[in-house]
Amino acid sequence: MDKTIVIGLTGHADRFRLAEEAYEELTRYLDRAAARLHDDPDRAEVLHDLERSIGDKLAARLAGADRLLGSTDIEAVLDEIGSVETGDGLAHGAGSGTGSTGPAAAPSPRPRRLHRVREGQQLAGVCNGLAAYAELRVDWVRTLFLLATVVTAGAFAIVYVVLAFILPVTDTRDA
Repeated sequence: MDKTIVIGLTGHADRFRLAEEAYEELTRYLDRAAARLHDDPDRAEVLHDLERSIGDKLAARLAGADRLLGSTDIEAVLDEIGSVETGDGLAHGAGSGTGSTGPAAAPSPRPRRLHRVREGQQLAGVCNGLAAYAELRVDWVRTLFLLATVVTAGAFAIVYVVLAFILPVTDTRDA
C-alpha cells in the first residue's frame, strides 16, 4: 500500500499531494534548515521564505495539474533551491550526503568557475582567469604559460587563443 500525504506550504493556498518518501525527504530538508538556523535572529522569516520558495517551485512544476509528487520531483526542487546558508556555515539540503546538522558540518566551498578576467588583463584575460580558478598569483600563471608555449613550440599559444574565445568574461576575479 502506498501512502499519499497532502501538505500545505506557507504562502500557498494550494495543497500538494506527496508520496510518503517525498514527504520524508522534504521534512528532512526543512528540519536540517531549521536546526542550522537555530540561533539566527531571522530564523522564522528565513524558514517562511524557504517554504514559500519550495511551494512556488512545486506549483510551477505541477502547472495546474493535480498529480502526485514523487521523491524525484522533491529532489529536483531542493537541488534548485540549494542549501541554506548561515553566518557560520551551511544547512545541507537534499543530496548533501551527510546526516550532520550540527556546527561540526563543514561548509561547502564556493564553486570555482573558469572564466576570463578583464581586471588587470594583458591580452585577453585568460591567465587572470586561470589564476583565479587555481587560486594562484597571476604572474606565476603567466610565467608557466610562457614556458609551456616555448617548450611545446607554440601549442600553448593555440590553447590560449581557444580559451580566449570559449571562456565567459567577468570584470573582476571575485565574480
